[in-house]
Amino acid sequence: MNPYFINEPAVISFSGGRTSAYMLWKIIEAHDGELPSDVKVIFSNTGKEMPQTLDFVQACSDNWGVDIVWLELAEMSRAENEKNFKKSYKVVDYESASRNGEPFDILLDAMPAIPNAVGRYCTAEMKIRPMTQYIIDAGYETPVLTMVGIRGDEVRRAKKIQGTVSNGQEKHCPLYLSAVTAADVGHFWEQQNFDLELPNNNGVTDWGNCDLCFLKGKSKRAAIIRERPDLVDWWAAAEKRKGQQFRPDEPSYQQMKIIATTQGQLFDFDDESIPCFCGD
Repeated sequence: MNPYFINEPAVISFSGGRTSAYMLWKIIEAHDGELPSDVKVIFSNTGKEMPQTLDFVQACSDNWGVDIVWLELAEMSRAENEKNFKKSYKVVDYESASRNGEPFDILLDAMPAIPNAVGRYCTAEMKIRPMTQYIIDAGYETPVLTMVGIRGDEVRRAKKIQGTVSNGQEKHCPLYLSAVTAADVGHFWEQQNFDLELPNNNGVTDWGNCDLCFLKGKSKRAAIIRERPDLVDWWAAAEKRKGQQFRPDEPSYQQMKIIATTQGQLFDFDDESIPCFCGD
């Protein structure tokens, strides 16, 4: 059976990276160039994506003739005597999408603790739950089949996700099932007439998803900071506003900016990024 063929209402989770875009193309291909009407492609924007990511999402829509739903967290609040948060999302597009961390700011202002490597609620609140709520509002039954772009060379991640049900979604990883590797994805994009205009590090886009996400390894963040020190400012301001750090076990973002721009070699060592739902 073709792992890319969908015969029920479903969601394609599109992170905005090369891998999930490759998955999207393979699904389109499996349906002779046109997605079924009950299959939704959803991109959840945090406002901290690189501009090139937003350009790429729109380019996939334009070049492949596929509708992509752009979602953003719009509200998250609760009164002092209330237990549950009032949450809402909004549908945006390329022109109206947030580009200065606005959805992330809404999240930070609502939550008492800043997200961290152990409590990484940012992904759930800004990506997974808005996606699920949109599907419910669109009349889909849950759990809804959700196609996730995790490759065959990400075995540990894939085994934790493939076939699981959570947050109203039943996860399906077709790239894992068809043993697609980062090299396969890279070769595919070499043949296309457009691409994600961000560096390709052996099939991985270090600059993808939230620009300086705290789940990225220190060496990756340091490399980005050295090239774009201005990107630190939002993260440093968030830590200052909350009086907490995204990674309490590491230097603050403001300290990282100083170290990376004046003593960059201190961070030149290999360290692994922590996997996130966002994907590549």
